[in-house]
Amino acid sequence: MKTLPSKQEIIRIRRAALKNRAVEAYKFFYPTVSMLTNFDALEQYGAHANSGFLVQLTTPKINALTQNSDTPYGLGVGDTSNGPVVIEVPKGPLMGVIDDANFKYVTDLGLVGEEQGKGAKYLFLPPEYTGDIPDGYIVRQLQTYRFLICLRAVMSTNDLASAFKLMETTKLYPLSDAAQPKANTFQDYSHKTAEASPSLVDGQFQYWLELKRALDTDVLDKDYYQMYGLLADIGIQKDIPFNPSDEMKAILSEAAVEANEQMAINAFAIDDADRIVWNDRKWEWVSFGGDNGYYMDQYLNLSVRERWFYQATLETPKMFVRKEGSGSLYWLGINDADNNFLDGGKNYTLSVPTPVPAQLFWSITAYDIDTRSELVNGEQIPVLGTLRQTFTPDKDGNITLYFGPDKPTVDNAPWIQTVPGKDWFVYFRIYGPTKPAFDNSWKLDDFQIVK
Repeated sequence: MKTLPSKQEIIRIRRAALKNRAVEAYKFFYPTVSMLTNFDALEQYGAHANSGFLVQLTTPKINALTQNSDTPYGLGVGDTSNGPVVIEVPKGPLMGVIDDANFKYVTDLGLVGEEQGKGAKYLFLPPEYTGDIPDGYIVRQLQTYRFLICLRAVMSTNDLASAFKLMETTKLYPLSDAAQPKANTFQDYSHKTAEASPSLVDGQFQYWLELKRALDTDVLDKDYYQMYGLLADIGIQKDIPFNPSDEMKAILSEAAVEANEQMAINAFAIDDADRIVWNDRKWEWVSFGGDNGYYMDQYLNLSVRERWFYQATLETPKMFVRKEGSGSLYWLGINDADNNFLDGGKNYTLSVPTPVPAQLFWSITAYDIDTRSELVNGEQIPVLGTLRQTFTPDKDGNITLYFGPDKPTVDNAPWIQTVPGKDWFVYFRIYGPTKPAFDNSWKLDDFQIVK
């Protein structure tokens, strides 16, 4: 460019630059908006900060990113804006994770925590805390005031009553109330309708309003200093009124649509070879950055991070590490053996070789591409697994699972019903994976169309 372009062209270039800023900001701050939807839902449904939990067995009535119905959840919110907060984790087969307001990892709890299932008191300190720290606690420093508490009771059988009872012995309270903590509330939200998903604002201008609200209700994360510059360029800053012009609204609306399209393709149709679990299969790692997830030695893998948070929630190393005996692993099934996307109007079979390399149990859950929550197909919970069913392998040692809109002709066949017109995907989860899950000596077959 030897000379500057026309004024009209300059305006076009400026507009394109702003939209580019907005697209990248949308994708980067998606976890922050996602967490806000969780905070809102927990407050709305009765799990108030520092005092209560929702306990639930997830069903398709709950719109939440790739939750599953394997074991119950205990969900709560901690808020340190008025001082440190305590969580008392009971002894027993409970595991959990704490993430901050940006879905950044803080700590693991329970079996996967520092106390290794023996029970412990955790103390969470607000950002830049300078007060006294009492003895007798496992101490964690936060980068935001609010944090999400996610607990799972990992029972060896489908003993829901014992799982709920164990989670309800957890205690949550401000440190200032440690001498006489108030009793916590536990709201059972199993089989009830709930919305806790960023998918409700996907590709919409409303996304920006939610992001602005998230910024205004907590402290800024110093690690995001540069990324807040993207937001400032498009008129979004903490505690400063956001009053975009009609033109800026149009730019942000276009950017939201474009960013959502990019995230969807990145989540379900990326061409990165590292995503493939086995070279002769179509199965993919949900997070394919290796043991560190998306935290590479020299950079943050934005593509893997965006893929993860578009599909899922929670950040903990225990969900990413590929190691024998680690907490769990997740494989994404989105294509059939012919490399076509799974179609809600077609019938498929999936052959699962036995024994599955799981110390605890395994499961497969079907999800709706649009909401990334459990597939709504009537009254059925779209999950098959060893906590729920007893499977009989064939003479070759394989279990055949069925998927599709039509009930299989085989008596008592393990079947997940799909919905014509809705694309879908599955997560195959292994809890307590053993060596064959990682050394290629055991492989899942691909989905086969029933013709």
